[in-house]
Amino acid sequence: MTTKPTPMISLTGGRFVMGSDRHYPEEAPERMVEMDPFWIDAGAVTNDDFAAFVAETGYITTSEHPIDVQGGRAGSFVFQLAKGPVSLLDPNQWWKFVPGASWRHPEGPQSNLVGRGLHPVVNVSFIDALAYAKWAEKSLPSEEQWEFAATIAASDRCNMNIWHGDFPHQNERTDTAPFTIPSCSCDAPRSGLHNMLGNVWEWTTTPFSQAPSGKPNCCPLKNHSSQDTRTLKGGSYLCAESYCRRFRPAARIGHAETSATNHIGFRCVAG
Repeated sequence: MTTKPTPMISLTGGRFVMGSDRHYPEEAPERMVEMDPFWIDAGAVTNDDFAAFVAETGYITTSEHPIDVQGGRAGSFVFQLAKGPVSLLDPNQWWKFVPGASWRHPEGPQSNLVGRGLHPVVNVSFIDALAYAKWAEKSLPSEEQWEFAATIAASDRCNMNIWHGDFPHQNERTDTAPFTIPSCSCDAPRSGLHNMLGNVWEWTTTPFSQAPSGKPNCCPLKNHSSQDTRTLKGGSYLCAESYCRRFRPAARIGHAETSATNHIGFRCVAG
């Protein structure tokens, strides 16, 4: 196996308060959880990391060789900057299925990874993330592991890569792709963990068995059972103070494990 450049951080484990009774209903109840020690990637898996995996294995992602969730079409869902104010309860106003979009071409066939080697890989399904983790001799985190790490990382209080401005038509940081920033670009002096909140949602192994809350959600569940959905954590560059406010450790949404978008990535754990 090729050595990966992304370092891992050792977490000693311990008790922490998981969930929230003060925000969205799917985050409740608050409860005390005991965690065993484990290692976790300092940042989300990067395009360079994923490219090494593909070069060695010849792996083809679900966006390149789609499963039934995408109707047999090769491509992925890509965020589209709206032309003006739209209903925040209708994600179809800012998402479009783009044929040819994949981890290699984040916004579609016209885009590429030039200058994005250290950005988180996106347009990867849960199945793709599992395949990478197995190759890297690691695992994907459970929701408990991920939230424990994010709770520690939140103490760094770094500037999150979230939406600034009127969502989804005015982003004060940038109005052109890429909307992501490098995986390890956020200072993490205490925890050593980068961009756990904002930048990209991250896959966990935990099934998502609750009904959507009906609140604004940047990638809602559609026609999928709890058996084929997994919990995403951390929020992304689409999270905004005026919109979904899911850039918190306790925040969670469900997403079909065979579906991919250009604001979902992942990181791995070990031990």
